[in-house]
Amino acid sequence: MTGLVEKKNHKGTRYYENKDGGITAKECTVCEVIKTVNRFNKHKNKIGGLSSCCKECERKYYQENKEWYAEHIRKYNQENKERIAEYKRKYRQENKESIAENARKYRQENKERITEYRRKYRQENKEGLAERMRKYKQENKEGDQINCARRRARKRQLPDDLTLEQRNATLEHFGNSCALTGYTEGIHLDHVIPVSVGHGGTIEQNMIPLRADLNISKSARCIFDWFYDVKDHFKLPQTKFDELIKYLADINGMTADEYEDYVRWCHDNPRVIDETILDETESAG
Repeated sequence: MTGLVEKKNHKGTRYYENKDGGITAKECTVCEVIKTVNRFNKHKNKIGGLSSCCKECERKYYQENKEWYAEHIRKYNQENKERIAEYKRKYRQENKESIAENARKYRQENKERITEYRRKYRQENKEGLAERMRKYKQENKEGDQINCARRRARKRQLPDDLTLEQRNATLEHFGNSCALTGYTEGIHLDHVIPVSVGHGGTIEQNMIPLRADLNISKSARCIFDWFYDVKDHFKLPQTKFDELIKYLADINGMTADEYEDYVRWCHDNPRVIDETILDETESAG
């Protein structure tokens, strides 16, 4: 090769250096053909940081011995699963931003293919998925209710960070009973400011436990107007309502009057979300 210096290592393998001492080509130890460095995989302990044999020979060897490789890798993973798990955990922790960015970029570039794969998978596995979903909901009723409530808020671009711990803490604050009646059966977790008005969200500061019939009666109404309309019909005590409003005002960092003004403003100024955005969010979910 013109302009290159031929050399040999202690095993007689030929390689070629340019005038700056950089290796530009080397001999494959299997097929014994001189090839440029881009046809070798990297290997830090070999000449020039390149594997001894070329990519074509490595690929052929792997193809001929893939069963042995598969068994070797399975055995290695089994014997070192704790160390591998710790390495992966540490790697994800140290590289979470780049991993998230790569995942986002991949989803963006492969949106149609991912959508088609998901559609096909759901179609081919609909019975199994339905059974898994039924079993999951049965075993995780409380968590599933929270997920549904959070999803409703997310579809309308509202805060949706309510956790199971916060839900349980809210229930415990009211003695695991309805905030207005003390009943312990048929309790619903109600959005004080309804998601449908485009304010509030599925957050701890906007959730209270209500008896099922009260929650249905309230629906999307302003809690203040609703209470004074139905308190006689449901025999709801004013003291309980005043305590509830104080709790909501405190948890939102307001006075009772400020909180009432805020709730009424939300109902008087509903935020309308474009239906196409809701549809896109639904598809993404």
